Amino acid sequence: MLEFYPLLFVCGALGSLVKDIVKDGCFEFPKIKEGKLYLGFIGGAIIGGFVGVVVDHSYLTALLAGYTGISVIEHMIKK
Repeated sequence: MLEFYPLLFVCGALGSLVKDIVKDGCFEFPKIKEGKLYLGFIGGAIIGGFVGVVVDHSYLTALLAGYTGISVIEHMIKK
């Protein structure tokens, strides 16, 4: 059962990467700006991966959760 979770993480991360490509048209690479580290697409992939593991035990659901997970988290933070 443990070998199932890394695949869900990868599906969630792929969903997040697709979201970044569709939203921005390209990858946003990590950078340091004004002394702060911005993770770019790597941060989104990590969050999308964790969301993919948490949501369900389906690869398609993990992919879709990674795609929409960032939007949900950003919306929750704004409130």
